[in-house]
Amino acid sequence: MSSTPENNAPKKTVTHHTLTERVDRVMEDVLSGERQITPGVRDSSLTPLEQQRFDELATLLRSGDSSVFDELWRLDYIKRPPDIEDFILDEYYLGRTWKPIPGENEGIWPAWLALFSQHLNINSRVHNMVITGSLGIGKTVMMVTVLLYRMCIATFLKNPQHFFGLNRNSNIVYNFLSVTKEAVKDTAFGTAMTFMSDSPYFLEMCRFDPESDYSGYRIPMENTLPDGRTSRIWLTAGSKGQHVLGRNLVGIGLDEGNFRLEKDPDLKAYELYDQVRTRIANRFQKLASYLPALSVIASSAQDESSFTEKVVAEIEESQRQLEIANRQLPPNVEPDPPAQLVFRNAVYKIKRHALTGIGPDHHWFKVTYGLKNMEPYILSGWYREDGSPILDDPHEEAPSGAKTELVPKFYFEAFKRNCKSQLQNLSGISVGGAHRLFPSLIDIEHCLQVSSQEGVPYPLIQGVQRLPISSEDNKNIWDYLNHKSFLTRVQSRIQPIRHPQNQRYAHIDLATQSLAGVSICHLAGSQLVEGLVKDGEPFAEYRLVVEYDFILTICAGQNKPINIGKIQKFFFWLRDMCSYRFGLITADMWQSEMPLQELEARQFNVDKLSIDKDKSVYTAWRAGFEEHRIRLHRNEQMIREAENLLEMDKKFDHPPDGSKDTTDAAAGAYFNAVNSDEKVTMASTNTPSLYTGQQIQQAEQEAPPISIPLPAKGYTRSKVFKV
Repeated sequence: MSSTPENNAPKKTVTHHTLTERVDRVMEDVLSGERQITPGVRDSSLTPLEQQRFDELATLLRSGDSSVFDELWRLDYIKRPPDIEDFILDEYYLGRTWKPIPGENEGIWPAWLALFSQHLNINSRVHNMVITGSLGIGKTVMMVTVLLYRMCIATFLKNPQHFFGLNRNSNIVYNFLSVTKEAVKDTAFGTAMTFMSDSPYFLEMCRFDPESDYSGYRIPMENTLPDGRTSRIWLTAGSKGQHVLGRNLVGIGLDEGNFRLEKDPDLKAYELYDQVRTRIANRFQKLASYLPALSVIASSAQDESSFTEKVVAEIEESQRQLEIANRQLPPNVEPDPPAQLVFRNAVYKIKRHALTGIGPDHHWFKVTYGLKNMEPYILSGWYREDGSPILDDPHEEAPSGAKTELVPKFYFEAFKRNCKSQLQNLSGISVGGAHRLFPSLIDIEHCLQVSSQEGVPYPLIQGVQRLPISSEDNKNIWDYLNHKSFLTRVQSRIQPIRHPQNQRYAHIDLATQSLAGVSICHLAGSQLVEGLVKDGEPFAEYRLVVEYDFILTICAGQNKPINIGKIQKFFFWLRDMCSYRFGLITADMWQSEMPLQELEARQFNVDKLSIDKDKSVYTAWRAGFEEHRIRLHRNEQMIREAENLLEMDKKFDHPPDGSKDTTDAAAGAYFNAVNSDEKVTMASTNTPSLYTGQQIQQAEQEAPPISIPLPAKGYTRSKVFKV
């Protein structure tokens, strides 16, 4: 591996040199005129072996062969290490995992193999990289493969400690970072163990034991060096500073998607990664252009945090500076290769070989993105893969300053549903500037229209928007409801009109002085959703339909705060008087302990659910609207809040002076429903059941007026209506 300094880079004080570097330095001095070498006379600074190699190189240089620097690495190795393509495909290394065998093993995708062969081979100077892009393209396993390759190269060294500038008996460590040590064994570390279990090289030469569970998360590479010692190279896993910072770490991999599961994902892990990078540079950077270590982040565009985006920005800036420096080199000087890389891949590029639906005559469309506060959207017009326009349709120009992505027509329906999500999930493009949860209200309005057509009732008295529920009067939540719109009588039993046998799921967003939200919903069947994408392939499947019984916005009275006890009594009334069956009631963390205890004491199944600690609550809710699987009645407060929800780094939040109490309640109830055990019983149709156990003739008969009993306390009237 060549270790020639970058052009014009300041020379560093070096206290240790490998055999390669010692010969290299003398050769540089000779070429620069700083040292005179008399033919046939030995240089006093070189050993006999070094002098022999120097003479060979000098002879080649005099003959005009400038490739000798690329061969210097041979001095430090027992034998020639495999290039990365051999390491991946040869069954002696990882071929049993990655070699494509038709009908038996898919193997590594050609696009990955081409990228690795180009940038990460034996002579690569890459020491920092981010593997990002769309979902399902194998980012984590590629990170594992690269680090195993670097570790394999190290095991071929004659004297690894000397090469890295360490003491004779020092350990050399490669590490995978995770949220916890337990988690890493199920992800990158466990994947590496699986790969090595099927590799004769790691089994025979490095004496990896697949029967050991390596509970200490330390795997030794026990290959024998020429002097009889073992290499003292280790593969480890860690989650805290003490797991890595005190060690000679020359390779580190971090799977950010794993860290995003942490409650506060932007703290310890990322600070640790930065510390490790600094330590690697301080310990192992010998020459300006060569750092014989590697750090890798694997992160989908969907998971990218401010940390990864910062690393990507730094790498892209270093690439820009390198391009400028290379353009200024004399014509006869080879440009310096990149030392830092970002691999960002779309699923339709990395899996192009397997996506048979994208043929040479396939139409492509453009998506524009990249402007702050502008949601991505599809531009009109169709194109060839090279970007040349086709057909006579108008071809819309992107806004000034915006970027565009060319996407196969294969994914048009998915992008039409949500450009932002698909840019992340399919194109692998992080669009942090576009930050609204709902780019528009089209999907919500469509669901409202379908709900009206299917007869979903509006449960409130006309004109009621907010329910003032406090202790300053005797009114309860049920006093603001139009009972006959959602209740009926069957054989003297009061029950819901819609799907009476299905369980109800609720979420309460509590407050006392501002607004509170209460939402109750149920599973109403399933419907076919088309235009979905999995592993790069479009498909269709039946997905759950959720119907809301109530989406309520509750406010304080004129002088007194919201009465939380009356919210509890509403649930008692629905279950005990109206025959609602509840599967789960959740509440946020704020002041929820007491009301949840009261509900649990009355035999309700309760739990806490913090909407602000789990983005998936809102993303699942949004997907329900995008796929038109939500049935609901209109709540203007919820619609206003939904329109203004902003995606922050850790949660979805309202803008300053805004609110999200009603949307929190609605999203939480939906999340409870779609994650319930009841979902497995849902059929593939969505026909609402009005009356259970009733004949059609009975259902068509007009029922007599009935009296719905209500709790005596705080309520002085009976409700009488016709059903």
